[in-house]
Amino acid sequence: MSQNDPGVNPVVQAYEKYDEDSRLSADNVRRLEFMTALVYMNKYIEKSDSILDVAAGTGAYAIHFAAQGNQVTALDLTPTYIDTLTAKAASQNLNIPAYVNDARDLSRFPSESFDCVFCMGPIYHLIEQVDREKVILECLRVMKPKGLLFLAYINKYFIFSHLASQNKQFLQEKWFQRIIEKGVMSSADEDCFWTDTWFTKPGDIEAISARYNLEIVNHIAQDGVGRLLADEINALRPEEFKRWAEYHVRICEEPSILGISNHGLLIARKKS
Repeated sequence: MSQNDPGVNPVVQAYEKYDEDSRLSADNVRRLEFMTALVYMNKYIEKSDSILDVAAGTGAYAIHFAAQGNQVTALDLTPTYIDTLTAKAASQNLNIPAYVNDARDLSRFPSESFDCVFCMGPIYHLIEQVDREKVILECLRVMKPKGLLFLAYINKYFIFSHLASQNKQFLQEKWFQRIIEKGVMSSADEDCFWTDTWFTKPGDIEAISARYNLEIVNHIAQDGVGRLLADEINALRPEEFKRWAEYHVRICEEPSILGISNHGLLIARKKS
């Protein structure tokens, strides 16, 4: 069985059971992750820019930018997500070509086809470095010179702290080793709490830019301390949450905040 076959891929199997359609709007903390990315995407993306969303899920980012007038193409490895995205786009009279497609192989697109590429998830579900490199190389290949890459990742230091605080069973040396030192978790692990996942840290993500000759435009903490304070943030009334979100956006570029955020987002430009 091939890992590229959506029917047997453990990541696809996990996401088929997951309500991705409401993930970025389910509570205040998840809304914070989404809105922070949008603030910075809108800061750098022009309405004339073409966008490839290589792991679009059910279309949160793709539909937002298509509605703003951008030419957007969407991909995802999970077939039901593409079905949902296509239906949502049609209901809003938006033209978003959407395909079931592995981010490691973008051969359906010519080189230098897009102004921006959203890579908002693929690399943190690939536990082999060679596969992560395939994704990044393909994203860069289909980007125009001076195009923008939006690369999301999960912070290993946040994850272990969160897991250990939520469930004491993770306060074991094998979990120290697995997350802090190796940075990977496999769906084949008997105590796997999610699916195939790669965890990293801000400095290692910035090193990717140097390795692939990218210019770092910005580097932000998508949820900052929000996830650590989830109960408190989710209990805020709308006006209170608005104030918290304003505060968060002001500090999300701070390196010390990056180190404790669940999700980080690197924005990098392809050098000509």
